[in-house]
Amino acid sequence: MQEPITFFPKTILCPVDFSELSNLAIKYAAAGALTYGSKLTLLHAETFELPRYFSRGETDRLTREITQAKAMIQKDLAEHVAKILGQEIKNLALEYEVVEASPIEAILHTADQKTAGLIVIGTHGLGGVKRVLMGSVAENVIHAAKIPSFIVRQKEHDFIDVTQVNSLPSIKRILCPCETNELGRKTLLHAVSLAEKFQARLTVLYSHETPNADNLYRIKETLCNWISNAVVKTKCDLEPIVRIGDAADQIITTANGEKDDLIVAGAHHRLFHGATIFGRTTDLVVRYASVPVMIIPHLSDSLSHGKV
Repeated sequence: MQEPITFFPKTILCPVDFSELSNLAIKYAAAGALTYGSKLTLLHAETFELPRYFSRGETDRLTREITQAKAMIQKDLAEHVAKILGQEIKNLALEYEVVEASPIEAILHTADQKTAGLIVIGTHGLGGVKRVLMGSVAENVIHAAKIPSFIVRQKEHDFIDVTQVNSLPSIKRILCPCETNELGRKTLLHAVSLAEKFQARLTVLYSHETPNADNLYRIKETLCNWISNAVVKTKCDLEPIVRIGDAADQIITTANGEKDDLIVAGAHHRLFHGATIFGRTTDLVVRYASVPVMIIPHLSDSLSHGKV
């Protein structure tokens, strides 16, 4: 039997661009850091480019000014975070990083450099064709990250006022969609670990896309047996459910209906023309879910596609 996975990030990385969604990400990152006793690294990326036609003297002068500007930005970053978190900041181990790089490069490099266990990042919810074509920093980061990523959104059923310093998000209901394979096991164990830590109710969802529901009882029984073998034992309130229909649609519909606070989903990284892509279901959930989504990456070359 494989050793159980315990999710316990020693360092949480939160990119900050001073937007409202970024402020919400700070609150989620702080809630996670308080729960786990993690160090919280706040990162801001700026790109400073020196004109090629500058003389050596002009370049040296501008380089000094950029260094001073980075110090001022770091001070502004610390003051901004203090306004968002208020008194809670005293209970956190914080560090601030201002990096001269593109946001995506800076986030991935800093996560690796700091040995972060989790990236908490905001993403804009777009509608219509814009959502389909969305190529945000957050999407690029989660496609490339080798560690779990927490994609922040306002929960439609429980809005958090980012201007209220005493408001921190709570996670009381978690939805974990998974299949009965190794990626599903890895995702489930992360979800169980989170549910135990936050004392949350955990719903494990298996989507069966065949419209014939005659064997629904057998499918659920097999799912329950797989969960028992995968998890062994847990202290959290866990409920397995089976839904008939398209997987992405059932995940989003279930999360909305149950008013879940978080979706924990696995993502099998696949190479396509030199880029890393996810499967259709994961991509749709990341783009359309009305609650935060935590992505658990699976980086192995092969994956067992078990079905119940």
